[in-house]
Amino acid sequence: MNIYKKITSNSGLVSFGNTGARLSDPRAIYVKILSALVEFRKQNANWENADQIDFGKLLTELDIFDIKTNNVVSSDKDVRVKTSFISQLGFTTEERVVTNIGRELIENSQSYDINNFEISKDSYTYLKQFLKYQQNDFKILPLLSLIYSVIEFENKLPIDFVTYIWASSQTEEELIQNIENYKLNSDYREVVYKVIADSESTKTAQENIELFFKSFNISDTEKLSELLYEIFPHGKGNSFKDKTIGLFYDIYLYWKNKNQWNKTEKRNFIQNRLKSRYKDISSKKPSFYLEILFDTTLLNNSSDWNTIISFFEKTSLITSKTEKDFILNFHILYMYIKKLSVCEEYRDLNTRHLKLLDIFIFEYDNIKLDIVFWYLFKSVKNDLLSVEPISSNLEYRKHLETNHKEIGDVYDFLKINFKDLSAQIATDFPEIKKLGLQNFTQKKKEERLLNLINNIFTKENIITIFENIYPRNDKKIRDFIKDKYQEYEATIPALFEYLLGISLYWLSGKEVKLSNILNSNLDANLLPKTHMGGGQADVIVSYKDKDYLIEATLSDNDGQRKMEAEPVPRHLAKHISEVNPNSLALFVAGQLDRNNLVVLRNYKFSPWYYSDEDFVDSMDILPLSVSNMIYLLKNENNFELLQDKFTKLLNSDTRDGFKWYKEEINTIFTNGN
Repeated sequence: MNIYKKITSNSGLVSFGNTGARLSDPRAIYVKILSALVEFRKQNANWENADQIDFGKLLTELDIFDIKTNNVVSSDKDVRVKTSFISQLGFTTEERVVTNIGRELIENSQSYDINNFEISKDSYTYLKQFLKYQQNDFKILPLLSLIYSVIEFENKLPIDFVTYIWASSQTEEELIQNIENYKLNSDYREVVYKVIADSESTKTAQENIELFFKSFNISDTEKLSELLYEIFPHGKGNSFKDKTIGLFYDIYLYWKNKNQWNKTEKRNFIQNRLKSRYKDISSKKPSFYLEILFDTTLLNNSSDWNTIISFFEKTSLITSKTEKDFILNFHILYMYIKKLSVCEEYRDLNTRHLKLLDIFIFEYDNIKLDIVFWYLFKSVKNDLLSVEPISSNLEYRKHLETNHKEIGDVYDFLKINFKDLSAQIATDFPEIKKLGLQNFTQKKKEERLLNLINNIFTKENIITIFENIYPRNDKKIRDFIKDKYQEYEATIPALFEYLLGISLYWLSGKEVKLSNILNSNLDANLLPKTHMGGGQADVIVSYKDKDYLIEATLSDNDGQRKMEAEPVPRHLAKHISEVNPNSLALFVAGQLDRNNLVVLRNYKFSPWYYSDEDFVDSMDILPLSVSNMIYLLKNENNFELLQDKFTKLLNSDTRDGFKWYKEEINTIFTNGN
């Protein structure tokens, strides 16, 4: 019979999303799942295991997920995992029936309109749901506590605080204390260690250790194992704890002999028995384990072993006075490293989901609120931690699934008077009185975008990215952007369109208005969200009196003809008819399809009909490859002269689009010519 108190293996962390369903682009995937559920429910009313298996097949057919039927994890369970968070956010019921708020998200995802808060409609829908979201066992609401933390740090919240400290702060008192501790000492590891040392799990472990030593001693290995199994909690069972117990005995051996062994014996023991054991203590990466115990990640013959051994022997574990202390300190070490590792594991998951709201800006290892939300939430700071979680699951689900029209309908303290909000902003930025809220926020975004272009999306960096866009090397592109700026989650085609707009800014000698690029579907960090499509061109920029519609694709051959032969001329004809007759389209592709070139060139000489009477009699569509764009960025420095080249090419007498591109366009805009 087990005589020890149980210590939970639950992470005790905020989790936005599910570790079993890590999505590279949750904004796009969630809408696809919801749309698939709408169709599925037309024929299926139930949500039994068989229905879940059928829905998994539909998800696979639609290329949303690849739901395997022969995995260790059954396909019905895989479906439940991958659809769990949209249910937890209230977009579906627990039985995966799409709610009204879920239908709102589907509808809003098709719109590029922004609301009074200067964010897109789908982001506002996410904001409403995240404001309601509760974490199990937490006494404060995650999003509200995060916003409170941002305000406490004067809109410059370190990402390390978010990752390792905010995510595990379950009560108002705990969060406030952790903020105070971090401000006193910005080393997040020390704050986390103190939290672990003072935790209920440590108190329980201490009680269990005291109980053990009342009847046994450390030489009673079988009984000691029973104790260690209880104080080293692991969600996957005792078999995963055996390696931890093995490491416990090895470090215990060092502890017993630290006063007898010489330096060579200690060095050999560390190198041979301890150096590579990070996985045995639930560490996701070597650095946590090695730096905590040895203050270095380099343990080789050329290392400073005097310093390494000295540091190791000054740790709480090796300075333990008694065997009781040693066991307790090993428990603290285990829980400490486990906490750091799990926090690290949840970091990307939480960040990707927080970006859905478009209220946070992630930059320079900090999180800040975008300007409108900074002033909005700062004014209600004292209310943020006063919201209590709803204890009844029935009432919570009702609250979660209710389609609140505004955030003020979720919480009364968020009822906003935009005149009052503008007045608050005006205390620091008087210019808002003249510009108005919308123009003011647009101006601030343009300033940020200019900084982003000048420092991140330079000509040289765009060329580097284009060189990896065709042929496609997505990983290299994503790694490049992550290294230069931050992680990019949306599709590469969306990035391609965005960078083509910025390319026109550089080619025009910075004359293109940045507002043209901001009209694209960008997130709060000014990166594209998803592949734009629908009733308008991918990007539209203006230079003096001429509009350039940039139509982009990375599809080849048949796919390119099907996807672009009709939309490109339709978008251009509509723009010529409704906006500006002096317009042309730049059609840019990785590799241009011969027959698509023929079709698009034909509209120079043939009309586009809206009806029997309404038509555009001629349209200019200039095809360019990615390699042509690279050439332009490298060689064209005078946009007026470049426009003259465009005009001459477009007015060529050549009607065969393939020959026109091959013999005229590509001859002019190719490296070496």
